[in-house]
Order: sequence, then C-alpha cells, then structure tokens
Amino acid sequence: MGIRFEPSPVYFMHLHKTGGTALGHWLRTGYNGCSYVNLRAERLDYLALAKLPRFRCFHSWHLGRGLYELIGRSDLPCITLLRDPIERAASALRHHQRTGLKLPERLTPAYLEQMQPWLTADMETCIRAGIMDEPLQNAQTRVLGNRRDYARLFRGAAQSDARTLLFSAYPMLNYPWLDMQMPDDDAGNFRRARAWLDEMAVVGLTERYAESLLLIGDLLGIPVPVEPPRANVNPQRIAPAMRYRDQLASDVVARLEELNHYDLELYAHAQDRFEQQWARYQARPQRTYSIAASVRYRLHHVGEKAQQIVVKQTPLLAQMYVDVRARVKRMVKQTPLLVQMYTYIIRHWFPHR
Repeated sequence: MGIRFEPSPVYFMHLHKTGGTALGHWLRTGYNGCSYVNLRAERLDYLALAKLPRFRCFHSWHLGRGLYELIGRSDLPCITLLRDPIERAASALRHHQRTGLKLPERLTPAYLEQMQPWLTADMETCIRAGIMDEPLQNAQTRVLGNRRDYARLFRGAAQSDARTLLFSAYPMLNYPWLDMQMPDDDAGNFRRARAWLDEMAVVGLTERYAESLLLIGDLLGIPVPVEPPRANVNPQRIAPAMRYRDQLASDVVARLEELNHYDLELYAHAQDRFEQQWARYQARPQRTYSIAASVRYRLHHVGEKAQQIVVKQTPLLAQMYVDVRARVKRMVKQTPLLVQMYTYIIRHWFPHR
C-alpha cells in the first residue's frame, strides 16, 4: 500500500454529458479548497495564467489538450470518462434544449431566436431536422483532439473578455471546442484523441461508472463512495439504466451513428483501454491511500448527512434558506454596484471556484 498525506495531482478531462459533473464533485471532496480549480472557458479570465500550475486538481470542462499543455507540469496524470456516443449525443441534445429554456444568457440573442421553435420539440424531430448537428457531431473526438490556444482567455491577456471571445467562435457557451471560423478536421482530431487516451492514467466509461471510480480512487488515494455520485442528470431519465437508443426510431439512431462515426471508433478504443486497466487493477491494485483526502471525504459525508437531517426535520428552515439565497441573487443581479463587487471578489480572491 502506498500512503501519502495529500492525494496525487490530477487533470480531469471532462467530456460533455459523460457523468463528469458528478465525478468532479467527488474529486473535490478529496482536495483542499485552494488546490482544486474549475476550468470553464467563460471564466478563465478570472484566473491569471501564471497562477495555474499552483493547483493540484484541475477540472477541465471540455477544453482539450491545449489547456493541459499550458499548465506545463510533467507530474500531472490525466483521467477522463467516455460515453457511448449515441447515448451521449441524445443526452447532449436534451441539455442543449434545457440550456436555451433555463439559461438563455448562454446563447447569443440571434441564436436563441433561431433555436426558439426547437427548444420544446421532441428529440426525433430535432435530429431528423439536423438543427443541432454541429454540437452533437463527434464531440468526444473533437474535445480530446482539440489543440486550441486558450491562453488569450486568461486574466491579463490583451484581449476581450472570455465570453466575448467564445461567442465570436460559436453562439453558445456550452461548446468551447467549436469554432465556426476554423475548418473541421475530425480525422486529425481522432488521431490526436486516440493518442492522448493511450497516455492517460485512467480512461473510464460512463457505462462502467462504479468501476471507473475504483480505478481513479486507487490512483489518487481518495475514498470511493458506496453509491456512485449523480449530478446534472436529464430529468426525463426515469432510471440510470435507461437507454436512449432503445427509445429512438431506427432512422434516428442511424443518423446519430452517421454524425458520430469517429466517436464510435474512439469509444471502442476507450473500451479496450478500460478493460486493460480494469484487468490490471483486479490483478494488483495500487492501494494508494491519502490521509488528508480520507479525512476531508469523511467530513464532507458528515456535513451532507447533517444537511439532510436539517432539511428533513425542519423543512420551514430549509425553505427559508432557499428563499433568502434566491432574494440575494435577485438583488445582486438588479444592483450594478453589487455585481461589480461580486465579480471583483470572485476574480481576485476565489479564482478557482
């Protein structure tokens, strides 16, 4: 057994709609708050590039290898999760619609107007119409093969703010790997993505989520929860085992397969990598143990239990808390000075949040 005080540093390459949000929440329980950083493209201008290497756990939201190389750390193992491309694409379409309905500020006004008739349309109609082909197409290949330069998005770069730069590339913030001004190169992306998977410390699968957590926990020394974490789940999924493929017409599935030709091939390679890593783990796990991560995880678990008890036993108090938070948010949004103060505090005091 390898015993260390802090968990190993890690770069989590989060692919869109693969269960990465829940995995990020779990990883965060093992690291000190100041050593964990969320790297979202539209918020990179809250963080100075020179300060990036000081963190230990990097949660990269769909940003690809270009950002990984900016960190410049040779001791930084990379982990990721891939998902069956048909299931991932269907889930992404639902997420696309929910974003337009609930977070319209993440779309440009022109694109929101264009998408308006499709935000409540059924999945098969949208796929047949091809209205969302671009964000659904080979997304895992394009993210992992993406070598875009994100340095200009960080604080202090002589550029516009990150949101403006991202909107100039694509009219929705959810897809920082897309750039309408750049030619598509899915063949090149596939070669780069496959090569990167071969270098990664853990290649997990959404369909083997529990086993993937065991591999990651064994690598980092973070306790693995008995029940796999869940977050950002499509509310229309009636059960974790539900498959979109079984509910879609054959021509719609065929269309998704056509759009995700490279993703299907990449996923097959990821399955091979996973099986190799799982066989090694079963034969001889590393049994890494991090003292600090174990303590933090247990404290987090106790805090969650206490919160559940408060919510269950005193629903009035819980509702008051929710109402107060909602009122504060509305007040901040309606007061420009408070918005500026909040932005300053987040940018300069908590850039990793």
